[in-house]
Amino acid sequence: MKILITGGAGFVGSNLAKYFVDKKYDVTIFDNFQRGNGNLKLLKDCNIKKGKLDDLPDLLSCSNFDLIYHFAAQVAVTSSYKDPQKDFNVNAKGTFSLLNAAGKTPVIYASTNKVYGDNVNHIPVIEYPKRYDFKGDINCKGISEDFPVDSRKHTPYGCSKLVGDIYTREFGGVVNRFSCMYGTNQFGNEDQGWVAHFVISKLLHNQLTVYGNGKQVRDLLFIDDVVNLLKIEAENIDAIRGEAFNIGGGYANTASVLELCQRLEITPTFADWRPADQKVYYSDIKKVERILGWQPKVCIEEGLKKLSSWAEENKIILENYHH
Repeated sequence: MKILITGGAGFVGSNLAKYFVDKKYDVTIFDNFQRGNGNLKLLKDCNIKKGKLDDLPDLLSCSNFDLIYHFAAQVAVTSSYKDPQKDFNVNAKGTFSLLNAAGKTPVIYASTNKVYGDNVNHIPVIEYPKRYDFKGDINCKGISEDFPVDSRKHTPYGCSKLVGDIYTREFGGVVNRFSCMYGTNQFGNEDQGWVAHFVISKLLHNQLTVYGNGKQVRDLLFIDDVVNLLKIEAENIDAIRGEAFNIGGGYANTASVLELCQRLEITPTFADWRPADQKVYYSDIKKVERILGWQPKVCIEEGLKKLSSWAEENKIILENYHH
């Protein structure tokens, strides 16, 4: 099986590439390496193509891939406010160009919970000493795929990813609306990959800033469970084309920012809330469990241990990256 992974040098892409290479698949990764090459050691047995999304149609015109994973993206809400044109060009236009060039080749797309926009912030919440939670019928269930995406307000990032989301399904691809993914080979920073950012900040003795009061809640999903899902989707691709799945750790793997600080024994400083931050988001994952039999297996405690061990082993690389 010939597989193309766009954004293949990134967090999810590199972990998935390593999995498929270990299984002796023919893997091509495509990346602009804008965030460095810290994961290159995982990709030594891959075909590596460096370029921009504008170059993808040429690559696809001369290659016969069986499956495409599309992870290349502008990934930060904060950056989308600073440069919405770039955000649109990468996430919306870039995704359409890939889909159009891919033809009948199925595409599995990394979408986001931000496609639900400001609707999430209009769900009533309960405030507890260290976390918020949804109130009413949605409590302990989370956001399902039926939740409306026609929000009164989206971030630029939410808009651009929703365009890619809709077009992927229109072209017969599969959409995963991911919640908070974390794990090994994630060079997290303040804008994206916050769980890894916390672990790395503790390791490097960097001061950590929490935006808002820290009671924001997310469902955490470890990378091993992500890779397992993407493998299962490849095995069942013909049966799930056109589907969208909400993918996260589910209610059992929820944590607030304050609770994570407590687990890691971090004392942060605080700053003002960032635009469009959701007080609570966690995924209803019943649909993907019903259709594909997938559910997360790695609990937060185990995931943090694995992430912390990886960070310790790669401390020198992380020090260079964060300087």
